[in-house]
Amino acid sequence: MMKSELISELLKFRFGSKVFCSDGEYGVLDEVVVEPARRSVTHVGVSRGLFVKKRFYLSFGRVSEASSDGVRLTSSLATLEQEAVASPGGVRLSGRSLVEAPTAGQRGSLLLLAVQPGSGEIAYVVAHNLPGGQDTLFRVDRIAELANGVVRLNLSAEALKGLPPYRPDRDLQREVEAVLFDLYPLHVDLQGISARVLDGVLYLDGNISSTLRADLVERQVMGVPGLLEIRNNLIADDTLASEVALALGRDPRTRGLPIGVYPRLGVVRLSGAVRTEEQKRVAAEIARAVPGVRQVVNDLTVNPRAGRLPVMASTGAEEEDLVPGGRYVRHTK
Repeated sequence: MMKSELISELLKFRFGSKVFCSDGEYGVLDEVVVEPARRSVTHVGVSRGLFVKKRFYLSFGRVSEASSDGVRLTSSLATLEQEAVASPGGVRLSGRSLVEAPTAGQRGSLLLLAVQPGSGEIAYVVAHNLPGGQDTLFRVDRIAELANGVVRLNLSAEALKGLPPYRPDRDLQREVEAVLFDLYPLHVDLQGISARVLDGVLYLDGNISSTLRADLVERQVMGVPGLLEIRNNLIADDTLASEVALALGRDPRTRGLPIGVYPRLGVVRLSGAVRTEEQKRVAAEIARAVPGVRQVVNDLTVNPRAGRLPVMASTGAEEEDLVPGGRYVRHTK
């Protein structure tokens, strides 16, 4: 399997995170077991119980997602304990494990382990308090040795000093929100944008008024130090207008009808005239199914002689233009 170059696609094991089965919460991530030669995770250790804790080791292949939000498994609660391994072979690492830089004469503790999906190969580790007072990300090529409870790094004191800190998500989140708020032209768009930092990756989701503004958001937040990656999933109104119009044009039930598409931060207004109530209902259904549409305002009128479409969506007193061949007109504000 190809190695992912995107940090957002890696599985991140943060010790102490909750573990969820396909049908409910299972326990807490306590350990990972690594095959040292391949430097790949083979099992995860999950603790259960409030006062008397019991640890189960589950195959890495059962992990579907892993982040600071928790670890998600593909199996159900009923089957997991049957699949558990008592004591798998390999190197065991946990939040109590040391991360040492012997050449630099410094050590810290293991905070997070990021691995490739599928293979489980280690991509990087994050050490707490290494160097003192700082969390730092170390890529796998910096790892000299893995042993039970210890990750040893091949790193000089000078190289260690030059590494940037791994910044907490809460600090990055605060700075990202400040940057977005300071962009005055974006104030009207903020209600449609969701910005969340998770394990150093910024996820931008929701709706925005234009592709140009989506690019502007990404360029501005790039300046926040410590962000490892930006996933810009913002859906622009101009893109949404094209996709809704295309969906209406492809569906034989609405093909050729003079329907105008007017999105506003994911709220799509349909304007124009159709011939039947069924066409009006179906048009809204098709628009609602397009990814990124948050709501549909169905202002279509029913007119058996429909063949004209208002140029703009306003008072209804404007002139009407013929729509040659029933082409769809896309408007954004």
